Parts: sequence; structure tokens; C-alpha cells
Amino acid sequence: MVSPKIANITVMAENTITKEQIYIVSDPNHFPEKGFDLASQIANAHEKNVCFLYITKGKDDIEKANGSLSLWCSQQQDKLKCSATYHIMEDDDDFTDFMERNEAAAIVFELSEKGMNKECKNALNICRGLRIPYYFIKDNQTPSFKRVLVPIGFLVEEREKGVFCSGMGRIYNSEILLMTANDYGSRAKQNTEAIQALMDKQSLPYQFITAEKDSFKVELEAMKKVEEVNATLLLISASRDYGMDDIIFGPKEQKVITKCTIPVMVINPRKDLYALCT
Repeated sequence: MVSPKIANITVMAENTITKEQIYIVSDPNHFPEKGFDLASQIANAHEKNVCFLYITKGKDDIEKANGSLSLWCSQQQDKLKCSATYHIMEDDDDFTDFMERNEAAAIVFELSEKGMNKECKNALNICRGLRIPYYFIKDNQTPSFKRVLVPIGFLVEEREKGVFCSGMGRIYNSEILLMTANDYGSRAKQNTEAIQALMDKQSLPYQFITAEKDSFKVELEAMKKVEEVNATLLLISASRDYGMDDIIFGPKEQKVITKCTIPVMVINPRKDLYALCT
């Protein structure tokens, strides 16, 4: 595929933003190298644009931000099948609404002491309303879809992970590692069987990883096992609701992302789709 000319080397008007882009939430003072590597893998596999997204803070130097972001677009264009673009978003614009209006395909956050995203807490908060996957990668991690570890709990919306598992199996030739929570009940096992059936239907590779913890702790257990099972990506669900402990000490996904030694892919549970099943 011939790469088109570099697009949007100025702040783009809302109605000119390309749909279904892979966004990298960026700090103009620090190039997100690992974040771009991950975003470009996703973008090239799906033939989408990569868009550097900067969220302004107060009286930022917009001209300087324009210069940095446009330079990155020109420097990285040859690594993409499609285009490198950028957008500067006002800090009072609603993040979820922006992503929905522009039909974002995925979002990448690079966690780095050098950039604006040093911790994942704020990123998790602004992504709570999204229905697309969002990724966290640290500046010392390597992006790879080779072996994806997938802890599975008892909530019915865990079956949604099957769609992403099959997609990664087909597009990236990923090997999926299914880790069923060790519950007294059978719902986690049934969710795994549903995912397994989808994988079998498409003749995609997977294997089972034994879990000792129940649905409330299986994702934390998976985070500790990533090196043992040679996983390269961890797929988890965000908390359905935040309790008091989550508000005070942070939700379990924050703990997983903070301590995990490999990139983490997060999807939000969609209990609205399963209202008749619960």
C-alpha cells in the first residue's frame, strides 16, 4: 500500500479529524517512543492512522506544541502504512465525548517519568466511559502481541474478551493464554468455554493457565505470572463499579498496570449489553 501524504500538520478542526484513528496521548516535550511502537503495530495491522493527541493545560505554549507534534508526524511517517496525524484538544473538552465523536479505534498511554503520563490513575479516570480498548505501556517495555494472557472472571461481560482474543489470534497470530478464576461457582468456567468455542470455530491457538485465586483477585495473580508464562501482553477488564476502597486506594486495574512488567490492554465491562442476562 502506498502511504499518502502527511496529513494534518496543523491543529485540525473537529470536522476534519480522520475517523477510527489509533490515538497516543502525548506530551509535546517527550516523544512517546514505546507508545508509538505499540500504536504503529495496531495501526499497521488494521491500516489506520496514528494520531498524537495532546490535551492542553492552562496557558500552554500551543505554538511550541504544534511544532513538536508536526515534527513527530514527519519523522515517523515512513513507519506507517497510513498517515501520522496530530490533534490538540482543549482541557475542558470531554474526553469520552471527543473519542466517540471521532470514532476512535484505540488509545495508547505511555507511562514515563519523562512525560505527562507518569501514573495511570488519571488515564483510567478519563477512560471510564469508553467502549474501545486502551493500552498502557511503560518506557522500558517492549510491545508485542505474541502471547496474550487473559484472566477470566465470573461476570458475564467477561465473554467480551473473546472478541478481542479471536481478533488478536487472526490479525497478529497471537497465542492466547486463558486463565480461569478458581471460583466455587461455574460462571467463570462457562465464560472461558464461550471464549474457547469462539477460538475453536476459527481454529486459533490457545492454551490454559491454572489460577489459584478467585474472580476478585485473578487479574492480580495474572499480573504476577506474566514472566513465568512468557506473556507479552496482559488483557484485563476495568472494574464495573468503584467501591470506597477503590476510590481511596485505587481500583485493581491501577494496581495491575502499576506493577505489571509487560504492556496492559484494558477493556471496560459493558453490563448494559447484558441487562437481560443478570
